[in-house]
Amino acid sequence: MTRGTLVRRRAKWYGGIVLALLTTAAGWFYFSGGYDRWRDEKSTADACDGTVAVDEVRSLLGTNDVSGATKHRAVDRTAGEKYREGSGPPVICWLDGPGGYQQRAVVRMEWRSQAWAPHIESGRDPGSFTATVPVPLGAGWAGMENLNGDGATATVVLDCRNTDGPHAGDSLTLFAHSWGSRPYKEAAQRVRLARFATRTAQAAAREYGCDARFGGRVQRLEPLDHGKPRYREAPPLAEAEGTCAGIKPGSVITRAHETAAGRAPVEDCMLIDDKGEALFRLSSYYGTFADDQRKKTQSGRELDSVAAPLRTDFLFRAEAACPGSPRQAVYVVDYRDYDHDPEPSRGYAREALRQFAERSAARHGCTGVKVF
Repeated sequence: MTRGTLVRRRAKWYGGIVLALLTTAAGWFYFSGGYDRWRDEKSTADACDGTVAVDEVRSLLGTNDVSGATKHRAVDRTAGEKYREGSGPPVICWLDGPGGYQQRAVVRMEWRSQAWAPHIESGRDPGSFTATVPVPLGAGWAGMENLNGDGATATVVLDCRNTDGPHAGDSLTLFAHSWGSRPYKEAAQRVRLARFATRTAQAAAREYGCDARFGGRVQRLEPLDHGKPRYREAPPLAEAEGTCAGIKPGSVITRAHETAAGRAPVEDCMLIDDKGEALFRLSSYYGTFADDQRKKTQSGRELDSVAAPLRTDFLFRAEAACPGSPRQAVYVVDYRDYDHDPEPSRGYAREALRQFAERSAARHGCTGVKVF
């Protein structure tokens, strides 16, 4: 046997061993669950076009075992040529822990110019006096959290500072909804959701070419709740420092329920009488939420089921001009119809709306409040 033949046989033998080892390792990797874990990690990292904050969603769901799935919604052809396929959102992705539906986060994104139904997406029903009261995210973000069924939704709005291109003058809105075994009564879980939403929104803005200004790391959020017919221990209106600040007490209105004053795209102030009953609900709407509200208040008719929660029967409404867009902010005042109470003071309601709108507009950089 020549030396060359011996070398070739040894190489073949070693090659066979290596191949057998690789095959065995691949089989072990597959059957031990390693392949599934790799696949899930990749699907999570790729979710929503690779914008999902993976570490934050693991913290939110309470597990490192998270899988993802993504779907791009069809572009609205009625919007003309401004947006084409591949220009970015609308997009939706699902992030699931081992508990599946009971351990899930869902992210939806959309452009203001092609908004689908921001009130519904954010988990807020503006057609109900007892709708959830939004809490601002704070930390420099234009965003909020709402209770949404047995979970909560964080909404982040990013105004694009682009001066040209398809996103000039537009804004990107992200809705992050999560539910499961970790209740949002816990302060830490509210913060986890806010951090997941804001970190993902940052990555999305960069991915889709929205030159937006970002906030900082969210440290705390106020408790979430629904609007209530009665607030037995509401503090005095005269001491309000949040969304109700600057509104003067009336003959029966002496107390208030409010959230911190920030830059939430929707804000509420509940005005309460000396018996603890909530008589008036003041609300402000900015950006895509103002657009959604004005569709209904201007049309004066029922829209399709997507926009059905919006209303026209407010006592009064107001508008203000905001920077960065020719569209305007919307402010409304509604009242709860108690059978045993007379018609509320329309004069007080109109003045309260003006005071509420002027202070809210000033926080958002809007001017020229007009009450209708």
